[in-house]
Amino acid sequence: MKRWFFILLVVAAVMAPGRSFALLGLVSVEGAVGGFMPSPSGDFQYDGSDLGDVESNFGFDRETFPAARLRVEMPLIIPNIYLMATPMEFDGSLSGDFNFGGTNFTANADTTLTLNQYDIGLFYSVPFLGMATLGRVGVDFGLDVRLLDLEVEMTEGGTKRTESVDVPVPLLFLAAQLNLIGGFALETEIRGLDVGYARVISAIGRVKYDTVGPLFVAAGYRHEEVVIDEDDIEADITFAGPFAEVGVSF
Repeated sequence: MKRWFFILLVVAAVMAPGRSFALLGLVSVEGAVGGFMPSPSGDFQYDGSDLGDVESNFGFDRETFPAARLRVEMPLIIPNIYLMATPMEFDGSLSGDFNFGGTNFTANADTTLTLNQYDIGLFYSVPFLGMATLGRVGVDFGLDVRLLDLEVEMTEGGTKRTESVDVPVPLLFLAAQLNLIGGFALETEIRGLDVGYARVISAIGRVKYDTVGPLFVAAGYRHEEVVIDEDDIEADITFAGPFAEVGVSF
């Protein structure tokens, strides 16, 4: 909840001055909400105890989660802004006896893994490329900070143990857009960097279609690799799957 509040504050800060610019046609805004349907895979360890693969040992499976993004293109030399929020929570149960954070659990203890991801990015577009291609092609580059909020909870009867870590990860950002005829567009976004205590590789491919006025619909595929080695938590997890969204652009 506190992360969502932080994102909303940033959005408000962006939109307040942006509204005046938008009235002058100096700002373009694109916002979308939708659903992300990832399937998790990979390993999780805590304090040296290997709890195994999150899909086979934890019993996690593909689920659908909300996702939202906001892209604001600013005038002149002011950097553009890209915000994105992707909260995820998987429920399952571990097979076999295990120790988690100094507490012994027997087979089939309830397990919940929460990974909320929040991106705040600043970027520029390659100058004059849109003009040279009559608005058909665009390329963006910049920096992104991804806030990883990871929590694992084990519950058995009246026994509960929760371990969590919050990790900010600086990322490089690269994106490209190809506007086709008939209101269709192809888009791709890549974010990634290895900073020692964490590594994130994020790739998004999107097909977008303009419907009526500022409204559009989009669908695509998203691949997220998240590696964390911080505060006794070691996670190497991949979340990948399709997504769909609706939005406005003006």
